[in-house]
Amino acid sequence: MRHWGVVVVLMAHSGCKLVGAIEDARDLLDDPVTMQGVLVGIEVPDGVETEGTILELGAQAQAWVQRTSTNGFEVLDGAKVSLVSDRRGSVKLQQDGDKWAADGRDGLTYLVGDEVLLVADYGGERGSISMDLPEGPALSLPESLTPGVSIAVSIKPREGEPEFDNGGVIVYDMFNDLIVWESDYDVEQPVDRENLEVTVDGAAFQPDGLYAVGVVGLMASREDDLVGLNPLASGMLVGQMAVGIVSTF
Repeated sequence: MRHWGVVVVLMAHSGCKLVGAIEDARDLLDDPVTMQGVLVGIEVPDGVETEGTILELGAQAQAWVQRTSTNGFEVLDGAKVSLVSDRRGSVKLQQDGDKWAADGRDGLTYLVGDEVLLVADYGGERGSISMDLPEGPALSLPESLTPGVSIAVSIKPREGEPEFDNGGVIVYDMFNDLIVWESDYDVEQPVDRENLEVTVDGAAFQPDGLYAVGVVGLMASREDDLVGLNPLASGMLVGQMAVGIVSTF
């Protein structure tokens, strides 16, 4: 099974600022550890069978921890990374190469309104990022669709909720257990928070298909959410992916 790749792409990891002014370089030398993280929950409609599909994974978290300098970065191998929920306790993320990850099979959950802390312990030191978990976007998707027809998806918060900092869309073929389309993200392009919209290519929707369309709105951490980390290249994205089912029968 494949993880929700769009969320990893949306991490500004590739856009981290590693080289800057002299003051920035001094900051990196004084506090060289950086961490990026992402936590996404999944809200599936009642009655949808998720067993044996990617939806069964539930909430997913990934983190990257490095020792960073103006020359680049190196993975902080052996760091202990965990996600601490204000209401559900702690879940350990397992290291796999250059990243740490956990999902619903590890007991990870996503509770709207919960406060979470992404923690990295390394060599007697600790860095962390705290975030409040937002509710997923308001969905407005057709239940049935003519094959080959594109869909314009607006990534809007529910009434009374703040605008998202970013977002993305995935289309998952439930019959073939395959992600058939996912939105692109360019870290160089500014984001219009009030007009987040993605057009899904109609080629993703083949005849006689059943598709889960996942729409995620993401909130980004601010500098004051970070403790014991270099703010130049550290941050976190959190959001809930609202899933709608679209049929082409």
